[in-house]
Amino acid sequence: MSQPGRNEPCPCGSGQKYKKCCSGGRASSGQAGPGAEVHQRDERLAEDLMRFARRRLGAGWLREAMDAYFQDLDAGPEDLQLFIPWAVHHGPAGGRPVREWFLEERGTKLKEAERQWLEAQRTVVVSIWEVLEVRAGEGLVVKDLLRWDERFVREGRASRVLRARDAVLGRVVDHAGGAVFCGLYPVPLPPSWAAEVVRVARQGLKVRGRKPVPHEKLLDPGATLELVHAWQDAELAWEEEQEAAAERPLTLVNTDGEPLLLTVDHFEFDGGNRTQVMAALERVEGAEVEEEGVPATYSFLKEGNAMHASWENTVVGQAVVEAASLRLEANSVARSEALRSRVEAACAGLLRFRAREHSDPLALVEKLEEAGVPLPPREAAPPEVQEALRLFKQQHYAGWTDSPLPALNGKTPRQAVRSAAGRRAVDTLLKEMEHDEAALPAGERVDFSSLRSELGLEE
Repeated sequence: MSQPGRNEPCPCGSGQKYKKCCSGGRASSGQAGPGAEVHQRDERLAEDLMRFARRRLGAGWLREAMDAYFQDLDAGPEDLQLFIPWAVHHGPAGGRPVREWFLEERGTKLKEAERQWLEAQRTVVVSIWEVLEVRAGEGLVVKDLLRWDERFVREGRASRVLRARDAVLGRVVDHAGGAVFCGLYPVPLPPSWAAEVVRVARQGLKVRGRKPVPHEKLLDPGATLELVHAWQDAELAWEEEQEAAAERPLTLVNTDGEPLLLTVDHFEFDGGNRTQVMAALERVEGAEVEEEGVPATYSFLKEGNAMHASWENTVVGQAVVEAASLRLEANSVARSEALRSRVEAACAGLLRFRAREHSDPLALVEKLEEAGVPLPPREAAPPEVQEALRLFKQQHYAGWTDSPLPALNGKTPRQAVRSAAGRRAVDTLLKEMEHDEAALPAGERVDFSSLRSELGLEE
């Protein structure tokens, strides 16, 4: 499930751009609930540090910091979430961070809790954190994708807006036996884009193989700034990809890869020959009687499925037999042509073709939109329907490990995991699948842990 670009209208209906509304909300820490007291102290001290820096270093300090951090980006208030912590704790100001100048000149006048808090910032780095588990209203279990250590961060708001496998760029502060986010980039990235930032960061830091990035490398101000810029670049590229995808015409296909076009062939026959017509239909290969009587319904199946290896067969069309007419239905022209040929051969001399009609589901949606008819909102399915959807998807994914995938250059996941690069690619694909599932109602989500276990990619 894709997210809107930062400059698109926010889907919450507020009328604001996404970057000024729920974009910031998705990756921000709140002021109520777990961690609230710590955040209030942190923000109060950050304001003190900013005022101190302007007096101590001059007005030009802030402009230089903003130019270095944002480059040519159009920054908004939501971008200050990470910029301000970066500026006072990481950006060089006369050879060392503003925090150190502040502690040297004002440290003895601070309350003990405030001084300890600022001193705790000395070991904090900006890193890439992946959400492993969401505990709504309490916090998040996150994993550092550069150093691999895990934390439970106490966050109220962020735990309500982030979902599993979201990746965020930010600072996690360990203090007084707990951990909180103190500075987050306003836009999280999906797994594949976060993986690219990790690759770029490790390459820039010259860390090879599976080694964790040394803590001292991430403490370097230059490395921190490069990481922020890599994230900004990825965000812009991801946004451009989403905008390009939105402009491409939507194409629906069936499981044979054929353009989806509902096609109906109409036939007539002499009412006295209805029994013969039905008997002929039953002789068509793959025919199954669904309903008898008037109307009678037949389904036509073929073995296997081109898209889903776990499916035993595919329904390619159906026939509806009235008292003196027959209707053949299929979801593509190719399937309709093949089915019509088989049925006319089986019913030789019994049927008279009358007409063919097409229905394009996308065209119907466009007409409704042009007429200003709102599409009904997607309501949560009843529990039994969610369970049916979950089982259906679970059956589909049962054969995923042995299905050749374009994203793996035609290899199956089982083949791909034999190399280090292939393991990373399969892991990212699984994370994307898990990320999409996390957006669905809990009863509808598929658990991919069995696939991970089968491929040796347990976490």
